[in-house]
Amino acid sequence: PGISTEQNFNFEEHGFNLLTLTVNEHTGTHIDAPLHFSADGASVDEIPVGNLVAPLCVVDIAARAADDADAQLTPDDLKAWIAANGPIPDGACVALHSGWAAKTGSDAFRGFDGEAQHYPGFHVEAAQMLIEETGARSIAVDTLSLDHGPSADFATHYAWLPSGRFGIENVAGLDRVPA
Repeated sequence: PGISTEQNFNFEEHGFNLLTLTVNEHTGTHIDAPLHFSADGASVDEIPVGNLVAPLCVVDIAARAADDADAQLTPDDLKAWIAANGPIPDGACVALHSGWAAKTGSDAFRGFDGEAQHYPGFHVEAAQMLIEETGARSIAVDTLSLDHGPSADFATHYAWLPSGRFGIENVAGLDRVPA
């Protein structure tokens, strides 16, 4: 829906300017709370603050995403990360680094081709693996959605969020932190 503003006070009449700014809650870097894809999940304000500080596990699929805008982080990517770095810590945030943050502010970020959007995301089987085999509390992406762009069913959202975990979308700087 974009951003809208309403002028509440103006300099000419009041000696200062003040606007009301309205944005969609899924604008910029934001949290997808469990409530986003469940009838009774926690809202953002109900996520314990301690869960927002977490060990970060960055899974880099940027090379694959450079060749395939619809690339997905898979269970094999998670297994490779674990083999190289050790177990995913309890409470971790597992972040997908696709290189997409570099496209922010351009049409390439959405990758809309007239029919669908195209950008990387988590494969539902990777989300299920994290739920079943780790104590990860959150997943994060440097794209618009936890699901890859052409997803019509939001399978990753529906698997991850109702499990009581949360997601973080539009994350910047994943190329500057260690795995």
